[in-house]
Amino acid sequence: GYAWSGGGRGIIRVDVSIDAGKTWHTAELKQGSEQNPSRAWAWTFWEISIPVPDLPDEVEEGEEGAGSSPVKVDICCKATDYAHNCQPETPDSIWNLRGLNNNSWHHVRINLEDVS
Repeated sequence: GYAWSGGGRGIIRVDVSIDAGKTWHTAELKQGSEQNPSRAWAWTFWEISIPVPDLPDEVEEGEEGAGSSPVKVDICCKATDYAHNCQPETPDSIWNLRGLNNNSWHHVRINLEDVS
């Protein structure tokens, strides 16, 4: 992924969650992280590997839970800058009519399915 703070403040940390923000994993900062933290004008790239949650055991036809839907995963991330500003969890506190400056946590929702 990539992060940027604005105002020349460098990114010092990026956290990623695969359970909608209940637990967090710290990403490794890559290109752009070497910028002077008080004069950082470029994106800071980051990457992370997080183990995929286990899928439930297959349920036999006719048993309770048969035909259950795939496991839903909510991946989200938040960045912290040199001044320790962190992205807000929701846009509620920064909402405006035109939707400008919405920098809340970014979410990507996926469904995990067993393809074996």
